[in-house]
Amino acid sequence: MSETILITGGAGFIGSHLADELLNEGYKVKILDNLSSQVHGEGGGAPSYLNKEAELLKGDVLDPLAVRRALRGVDAVFHFAAMVGVGQSMYEVAKYTAVNNQGTANVLQAIIENPVEKLVVASSMSLYGEGLFRTNDGALVPGTERSLSQLKARDWEVYDEHGGVLTPVPTPETKLPTLASIYALSKFDQERMCLLIGRAYGISTIALRFFNVYGTRQALSNPYTGVMAIFASRLMNDRAPMIFEDGLQQRDFVSVHDVALGCRMALESEQAAGQVFNIGSGNHYTIRELATYRRGDGQELHRTGDHREVPRGRCETLLR
Repeated sequence: MSETILITGGAGFIGSHLADELLNEGYKVKILDNLSSQVHGEGGGAPSYLNKEAELLKGDVLDPLAVRRALRGVDAVFHFAAMVGVGQSMYEVAKYTAVNNQGTANVLQAIIENPVEKLVVASSMSLYGEGLFRTNDGALVPGTERSLSQLKARDWEVYDEHGGVLTPVPTPETKLPTLASIYALSKFDQERMCLLIGRAYGISTIALRFFNVYGTRQALSNPYTGVMAIFASRLMNDRAPMIFEDGLQQRDFVSVHDVALGCRMALESEQAAGQVFNIGSGNHYTIRELATYRRGDGQELHRTGDHREVPRGRCETLLR
């Protein structure tokens, strides 16, 4: 196998694991990454975990010349380069729009000029907003955004139009997007732009909506990383995990190794072209389950302002 694969953002958490997966299967791997200080710290050097067999090109997707150079001799592209984080996107609007939207436009423009066989773009579960729910009479309905007054009243439930409490269910790809943040909007733009250009130019293109990915190499210093890494970072600093709301939010947590495998399967599939896929584990846990060690001693969480902290020593089982 001699195909050469480019991974934009390939020095990051998921991209570096994908590089390992592809190299182990005999692919050649090139990585284009700007080695952002928010992810990799100050200094701008390659992370120690990065596979030495991958060719690292330090550059930014906002630089069209760097993108064109990276595409030389490439057969397929994984476009992972993006600003990540829902909260940060709401006050770094220009930066998120530049990197995620204009950066993707630069990648696509370069691909039009230098066509590849396949393109896989990283999208996000954030597109689904509150997700999908079931009413008391069994109907499936999208979750609606909770009002500010409801949140101020510490009422965390999601209700139907008649005031009934909705029950969350796994969210399929068929659910229409609910774009509640600049980040979600930009990820939707990324996947739509890639699928449109792929269809127009005959490039096999797949969008993968990642759920809550966990594993090694997450940047513990980055406040916009996943909840697993945030909890682990607090534990390493002898601080208890912090839970917002009631901790009963349900999430699908998926291993980064499974995500890397799913990415390779998308690359190698002949039937996946033009489609969107969720990448998750199929299992769900509440944030409270994730944070707590269930000793059966009946110890309760204690309130701290608008959040709750889990007593130290109860937060290890699901983080190992």
